[in-house]
Amino acid sequence: MRRAFLQFTVLLVAGLGRAAHADDVAGVAPSTPPALPRDATPAVVDASPSRLLPQVRVSGYIQAQYQYDQSSVDQLAPGGTPLNQNHFLVRRGRVRVTADWPGWQAVLELDGNTVRGPAVGLQRAELTWLAPGADRALPWLALTLGLTDIPFGDELTVPQDQLPFLERSAGSQAFFTGPRDAGLRLHGALAWFRYDLAAMNGAPLDERGGLPSLDPARALEFIGRLGVDAAPTDGLRLTGGISYLTGRGFSPGTDASKAQVVWRDFNGDGQLSDGELVAVPATAAVASATFDRWAVGVDLAATLQSPIGVTKLSLEGALGDNIDRGLFVADPVLAGRDQRGLTGLVALTHDLPWWVYVGVRASLYRPDLDLTDAQRGVLVPASPRYDVISPVLGVRVTAFAQIIAQADFIRDTLGRNSTGEPTDLANNRFTLRAQVRF
Repeated sequence: MRRAFLQFTVLLVAGLGRAAHADDVAGVAPSTPPALPRDATPAVVDASPSRLLPQVRVSGYIQAQYQYDQSSVDQLAPGGTPLNQNHFLVRRGRVRVTADWPGWQAVLELDGNTVRGPAVGLQRAELTWLAPGADRALPWLALTLGLTDIPFGDELTVPQDQLPFLERSAGSQAFFTGPRDAGLRLHGALAWFRYDLAAMNGAPLDERGGLPSLDPARALEFIGRLGVDAAPTDGLRLTGGISYLTGRGFSPGTDASKAQVVWRDFNGDGQLSDGELVAVPATAAVASATFDRWAVGVDLAATLQSPIGVTKLSLEGALGDNIDRGLFVADPVLAGRDQRGLTGLVALTHDLPWWVYVGVRASLYRPDLDLTDAQRGVLVPASPRYDVISPVLGVRVTAFAQIIAQADFIRDTLGRNSTGEPTDLANNRFTLRAQVRF
């Protein structure tokens, strides 16, 4: 399958080169500059050393918020992690430096946040080569190397400061702990056609910080999206695409242990009694192992501009094997079988002309479709679920600042009732965020 992926990439690049050459010959290449007026003087190419200096732009944004979580308690989880989620925090504080040369672009982006305590880290570091004559905004061929975007679906590729909702859906965060990974991307646009193919490490960077993102598996992850972006009529824009991922996951082994004797105070009297000394035999080390993972996805969106604002309807879904890396982490080596996951969402947003937008998103996530449970001698489906309905209201205070309020009504199987059966956990959330761009 990977050999087919590479062959498809080579054929696609060759086809794109022939298409661009054919357009140039026909005089319809989008990158062909317009003819100069008869009285215009052709520009002289500046070969001075200053011409080699890049055009540098600095931009960024800050997202500060207060969040309330219904499941917060004044306790610590095993390991010392606070279970209180009712607090103020800096969700993201980004600074981005972009340097442009003729045919090249370099981007460096840093982030600071307090999600898991104060943390500063790298979020983007990429170098892009643009094919000769390519438009910088939508090049027909570009090659990007470094810590860059993961080309899967639509929601994952939208910049965080441009998302209509505060965060990505739960299923997207489970499949991809972050929207970026280190690798090599081949991407571009030809008229209404979009393509983005990548070979990556397979360890998405967790933007919250505090966790390593080095992949212990040697195999690369191959990811790609083929899509369309068209405007069939004035005011209507249609986008869509199909995505695919294939790679290998890693299941850590266990260390060897020594034989030991353990005292178990069965009667709780605090004294050693007969039968309370238990021998625990030594165990051999278990080697680590790798496993296959894959995912396919589809996304569709329609945007309509009217006198009362801009309305957008989005649908997206993905199905994968052993792909959960963030919520119910998949480990088929430990489970003894593959774990199929399903995620999907439908979202509707409306941007009003007077600096206000509203929206609602319904998302579902099933981390293990094949999980069963024995009830009264009968196997019944027991896949955990995580469904969220998220209404949002945003107010643009100025052209560069906005205030966003979002509620998340969550239905899941993370709780337990008095008999120990799975039930809905009381963990609804409300977040109020202020965002400023600069």
